[in-house]
Amino acid sequence: MMIKRSLIFLAVIATLLNVAPDAMADKKDRSCLAVVAGSLEQPWKGGKDDAEKKFGSLDAPAFSAAAVLDLKFAIVFSKKVAEQFSAVHIVEFRVYTPQGHLYQSLSIPMTNDGRLSGERHHVPGYPDPMPVQVLQPIHRGGGHGMFAEVTLPVAGTSIVGSSLYGTWKAEAFVADEIAPCSQRASFTITQ
Repeated sequence: MMIKRSLIFLAVIATLLNVAPDAMADKKDRSCLAVVAGSLEQPWKGGKDDAEKKFGSLDAPAFSAAAVLDLKFAIVFSKKVAEQFSAVHIVEFRVYTPQGHLYQSLSIPMTNDGRLSGERHHVPGYPDPMPVQVLQPIHRGGGHGMFAEVTLPVAGTSIVGSSLYGTWKAEAFVADEIAPCSQRASFTITQ
């Protein structure tokens, strides 16, 4: 009886080992290089264009709630990974308070196909179709990538009203992935 169970167990393991590589081969690499926070109202001084001024700094940025109306978050992909987004894909940004609580989830439709610029796409959880963002080029940290961005209002929100100052975190999820595409970005909001 024990030998029969062992043989069945070994057969199941062998089957799984043969099937798993095929399943993994079909999985696309949706990893991003970074999730970054930025603002043109408090730009990075080393930036050469708007994208670099918003998102070029490799240090965790700090923003004064009195100086910015909103913050921008970008998801940055390598050019190779960005090539696979020829159709519309949904990116969800999750922003966490200094206490670690989810403050807001923001989703956007994105693509690398410039022909889809201006189209509107339904995003689950949003009442109206949203404009599709075409990935834009960026130079960051000596490398080249492609990014899409989302806006988080600061002025007139509970960030200011409830003095939610301190070090915040943001992460991004591509399509239906269950894990964030990179490490969480850190940024500070001060009074």
